[in-house]
Amino acid sequence: MKYEQFESLLDEDLTWRKQEITELLFLAKETEKEVVLKSIILLLYAHWEGYIKKSSRLYIKYISEKKIKLSELSFNFKAVALKEHISRCIDTSEKLTLANELAFVASFLKFESKKFNININLNNDFEKEIIDTESNLKPKVFKNIIDILGLNYKNALSAREHYINSQLLANRNAIGHGNKFDSSTQQNFSLNINDIEKLKAIVFSIIDNFKEELLSYIYNKYYLATNQVERDKYEIKKEAELEKVFNSIENSFSN
Repeated sequence: MKYEQFESLLDEDLTWRKQEITELLFLAKETEKEVVLKSIILLLYAHWEGYIKKSSRLYIKYISEKKIKLSELSFNFKAVALKEHISRCIDTSEKLTLANELAFVASFLKFESKKFNININLNNDFEKEIIDTESNLKPKVFKNIIDILGLNYKNALSAREHYINSQLLANRNAIGHGNKFDSSTQQNFSLNINDIEKLKAIVFSIIDNFKEELLSYIYNKYYLATNQVERDKYEIKKEAELEKVFNSIENSFSN
């Protein structure tokens, strides 16, 4: 897979998701019906989980197709490659023989000289071996995925975890389980166009930033261990950019 193809796949997948939300928002403004507003929250979550999962798996597949030695990749890829052996070591009941522990050490030494090769089937949406959203992509799970990919979880995201958990996740879960929207339990959120547009803006700003980082990591080869210094500089810049975007959104909806 070439960089241009990777970029095209990310763009195409995000475009139709944004279009669907835009169409529902237009319908909501025309009708102002509660059922449409609730549908936006459900669909917004679906695209949040769907895009993060698909783009993450695509990134792992891209790196895998490059057939790069594990010794040349950042540490997270070593953990991904050794996942099966680590699980076997932790789950084993053979505490006294240390057979599995020794096998793990031997595997690690051998893997260092092997090439990163993970089988990712992009057409299987139920595959959870490497990227698992747990069907509930809350910030904690998102952070785990970012760690797997070798990216950096931003302080700007940490500061908005409560907002994402309470406004997106809690509302999605309540609506998805057939419960009525209870405004009395909400904090700084109402089932209206303004608050839903703010939620949409926050969620898609995170998705946009995530997509841009994946593209930059591939274009600049930040997945290589030798590029750690440049990768750290880039992450500092992206931290400031995301905080600026969040502040702009929050200020625009504060009136």
